[in-house]
Amino acid sequence: MAIGKEVGDVSDTTLRFLRQIGVEHVGLPAQTSTEPARSRPLVPPPQEEPAGSQPPPWDGAVLRGLRDRVERFGLVASAIALPVSGNVLLGRPGADADLAAIRRSIEAAGRAGFEVVTYSFSALRASEGYRPLEDHGRGGAHVRSFDASRIEGLPPLSSVGRHGKDELWDRLRGFLRAAVPAAEAAGVRLAVHPNDPPVAEFRGVAQPVRTLDDLKRLIATVDSPANSVYLDTGVLTEMGEDAPAAIRWLGERDRLGAVHFRNVHVEVPFQRYIETFLDDGDCDMPACMRALQGIGYAGMLEPDHTPGIHGDTFDTWIGWAFAIGQIIALRSATAEGP
Repeated sequence: MAIGKEVGDVSDTTLRFLRQIGVEHVGLPAQTSTEPARSRPLVPPPQEEPAGSQPPPWDGAVLRGLRDRVERFGLVASAIALPVSGNVLLGRPGADADLAAIRRSIEAAGRAGFEVVTYSFSALRASEGYRPLEDHGRGGAHVRSFDASRIEGLPPLSSVGRHGKDELWDRLRGFLRAAVPAAEAAGVRLAVHPNDPPVAEFRGVAQPVRTLDDLKRLIATVDSPANSVYLDTGVLTEMGEDAPAAIRWLGERDRLGAVHFRNVHVEVPFQRYIETFLDDGDCDMPACMRALQGIGYAGMLEPDHTPGIHGDTFDTWIGWAFAIGQIIALRSATAEGP
């Protein structure tokens, strides 16, 4: 498996740093910049509008140029994040045209040599339930908590309205039936990230992929290796699931497209938790690594949601370096052979 990291930009500074700390593969955002990021808030801002419109389809030549740029730093751009429009998520006019644009983007990603196209199917993310906990983590590290009670009773947004789980699943099925055949033809894997935070509903909008059963339902909806999961050990732990067992179940069916490797301390499954360092939470990370090794997982393995360390940069480079170092060590410790 490859040590990976999602990037917010493809600046020389960012790519050089990632290669120096041992990153091998990167995941590109839907829209890239060659300028370094200027901020990275510990808590994402609240989503006050529905998901945006579908951008124009990706240009294969542009994507190839981005991969070439990344490769000049000794890295491989193996994954890219696919935006899904509010029209598709909310069942609005224009959804069919947006699905056609999504198919063309998937085709372009395949022509450019990407292996995985990641996406999230969530019209509204429950980010208003997050709070920063300054100096609360180990040794006074800055961490992030989630508490579902903070979002209980929040009214629907007038621009979004109410959308039940059955409605979201109807739209998700339509997305899969349009996108998975395109991914098969393009030689790429679609990989869905579970809804995070994994609450049932936020401001009247259901979260359709919030449980392990939802993920199993999704991969059964269109049965294809191109219809895979962007597994997150932290989200599985937030759900109260056994992350190593989930890895084995999905891996044995060849449905792992990418992996977020992170840890949390859970007070109440789905409801209250604190994001932690890899070695300081409830998930058995060595067992997760052994499970990944055991199923022969060969995709990208990347940290996410790192705590902030005193004296760190605004984009938590020390935190990322610490997490990457731990992942490299666990990969080496659990590898077969001498």
